[in-house]
Amino acid sequence: MPQTITGYFDTRRDAEMAVERLVQDQGLDRKRVQAMAEGEDNSSGTVVSGADAADAAAGDTPDGVRRGRIMVRAEVEDDMLEAALASFRDCNATGLTPDRA
Repeated sequence: MPQTITGYFDTRRDAEMAVERLVQDQGLDRKRVQAMAEGEDNSSGTVVSGADAADAAAGDTPDGVRRGRIMVRAEVEDDMLEAALASFRDCNATGLTPDRA
């Protein structure tokens, strides 16, 4: 029976890495994975990282930073659950919840 895993990430990079691991390493169909801002506002996470780091170092506040975490949801079959959870954990997910779909 499919389960939905939800995890929250402080950086866009960590969220993208989790999606990449689920799709490329675990073979999950990309249509079964969603990544989005936690709230209604656009967000690149709660921590400045990646390309935004240079702007922040120069004193600019990049658009979308610190407006909320990035949420990733994945629908996985039971036999893939533990590997998928490990992918989330390895990419620094917090608030990890597996729920029956």
